[in-house]
Amino acid sequence: MKITLLFGFLLLSFLTNAQSPINSFYIQDDAYFAVVTSNTPIDQTASGANQVWNFDQLVAVGTSNYTNAFPNAEETATFPNTSGVILSTSTTNMVTATSQLFLKDVATVISITGLRSADLELNFTSNNATLGAFPMNYGFTNTDLVAGTFSYTTYSGTFTGNIVTSVDAYGTLYRNEGGIPNSNVTRLKTVITISLNYGFFNNVGTITQTTYSYYQNAPSSVNAPLFRTSTTTALVPLASIDQTDTLMESFSAVILGTDDVSYQKKGIEIAPNPVVNRLELKSNGTVTVYSIAIVDAAGKIVLTQDMPQQFIDVSALQKGIYLVKIETNQGSMTKKILKE
Repeated sequence: MKITLLFGFLLLSFLTNAQSPINSFYIQDDAYFAVVTSNTPIDQTASGANQVWNFDQLVAVGTSNYTNAFPNAEETATFPNTSGVILSTSTTNMVTATSQLFLKDVATVISITGLRSADLELNFTSNNATLGAFPMNYGFTNTDLVAGTFSYTTYSGTFTGNIVTSVDAYGTLYRNEGGIPNSNVTRLKTVITISLNYGFFNNVGTITQTTYSYYQNAPSSVNAPLFRTSTTTALVPLASIDQTDTLMESFSAVILGTDDVSYQKKGIEIAPNPVVNRLELKSNGTVTVYSIAIVDAAGKIVLTQDMPQQFIDVSALQKGIYLVKIETNQGSMTKKILKE
């Protein structure tokens, strides 16, 4: 598993630059991102006012989406004082991964209490990673010590380090991949550095992650970063890890699906969800289905079928989240599905 996944964990005319606060660290439910690479290197070293970021060589290689939840009893016991959980599901190169970011929110001050993915668990139980109070304005900076326990595959131990949070720049963001192409943005930068301790051995390895998140200035149509990069450098000789990985995500859309209850009221059922090979579409005698269209997160129609049969073959679709749009004699309906 790539170390990147350990942390997860996050107008065509001339735009006049202006700074707006970053209102929230939470990501809007069902926000959908394209996981991207770039044909040319992305330079994010400059900070300050009136920056211009021209990311016009992005290529989509996967998808990711986020939802918010309250912690359950086990999560609250494992990560004390947790009040919210951000769930992430990403699919890249036909591989799907999930992770959970556990947060504490006290009077709008956000702290990280833990992180959990397939092979790693970070528990900031000794010293939470405090980001700061939201909204955050340009010029904000905060440094906080962190400490806790970790488990990675067969290894477990403790860690210490710090997290540095800053709203370090604002300007204009240009993207060729995403649902909102160009916008005035304010940038949030976080750098977390931890030193791992294993048994009687201190500092057996280090992990550093630098994240840049670009938030649309007010008035904003979405509560999510329009673009985000996370570069993780890990040097852990004990686990034979020596690598640097970068994850880049470009916001595409917020997917608003029709729930199962609404479908059933209208006399249509679609299952299973998640789906692997084929969907089953059922309708009662009062509903006539004219056609269906399956749309990916970029808005591209990837499958259509007129007067569909009972079963719809989706085996050729890549893993990820899709919208199923159904046209009937009683109007159109849209449902979100996950292809595994």
